[in-house]
Amino acid sequence: MSRNRGFLRDSGWLRAAGTAALLLCLLGCGGGGGGDSNPVTCTSLTFERALVGPSDGDVYFEQTSGTCSTLDVGVLVSNLTGVFTVGFDLTYPQALLQYESYTLGPLLQKGSPQTAPFVLVTPIVGGLQLTMTRFGPDIPVSAVGSEALITLRFTRVAPGAGTIDFNTSSGSSVGEAILDDNGVARPALFAPGHGGMVTVP
Repeated sequence: MSRNRGFLRDSGWLRAAGTAALLLCLLGCGGGGGGDSNPVTCTSLTFERALVGPSDGDVYFEQTSGTCSTLDVGVLVSNLTGVFTVGFDLTYPQALLQYESYTLGPLLQKGSPQTAPFVLVTPIVGGLQLTMTRFGPDIPVSAVGSEALITLRFTRVAPGAGTIDFNTSSGSSVGEAILDDNGVARPALFAPGHGGMVTVP
């Protein structure tokens, strides 16, 4: 009788050891490094500007950064004095992208203005309307080389390709302009060909 009890105890131990060995094999055998061998790939959103060499007064779009889900596009001004107030509207492929936020660039913040510049970004069907200005007694600023007015962040909606550009069509409700502190227009050029192609993988 005692011999049978010992046999049963030994059989239980063997069953437990076999189960443990099976679990270890399932967890560690044949895994080939687990999930590390097949990492998730990521293709960033991109924007290719159409303007190859900006001239004095050109206002244009340029990518500042991109990830798998976001795209940052800056609005830059090239070699222009007397920048105080800026207004324009733009179009972008809303089936592919959604506007998320903005970051004011360094151009309108030059000289540590007494009052922070005003910025208004208004989403509209097919695009955005933007207005930004400094306040007196702060003076106009100058873009030396190409300097950023504002950077716009878009988020991914669906794959495809489309254009981001200033809306200079007859249907636009905003006249693209850069004004000095007296409301006089500066020689800024917003079009043609100052946008570019966005690709959403």
